[in-house]
Amino acid sequence: MAAIRTLVVTVSPLLTDIVTAVLQQRLTLDVIGVLPTRERLAEQLRELAPDLVLLGLLDTETDASARPLLVALPTARFIVLAADGQQAWLYEMRPHRTALTNFSLPALTGALAARFKVTPPRG
Repeated sequence: MAAIRTLVVTVSPLLTDIVTAVLQQRLTLDVIGVLPTRERLAEQLRELAPDLVLLGLLDTETDASARPLLVALPTARFIVLAADGQQAWLYEMRPHRTALTNFSLPALTGALAARFKVTPPRG
């Protein structure tokens, strides 16, 4: 298995050591950087192109702070960690595929209507 290129962002050193030690039991991590701040973070994400980002929450942030970062680097997975290490969230883009068996115009419009939350016209 190839090493997982991992970037650590605003996570305390102690929590970083704990999380990476636990992950290393099942995965091979290659920590490519440790960023103590988020200055130019979107740019750095694109430059470094990590597979995994360990993101520590700051102050009163919520796990939703990972969403714009996921947009900046949709190929990465983000583990968002609460400062106390008691909670974590995994963010990732997940492609979805639906097979349209017995392809027909009603099947196509029905599938699209379900994805866009609309009711297709009759006829």
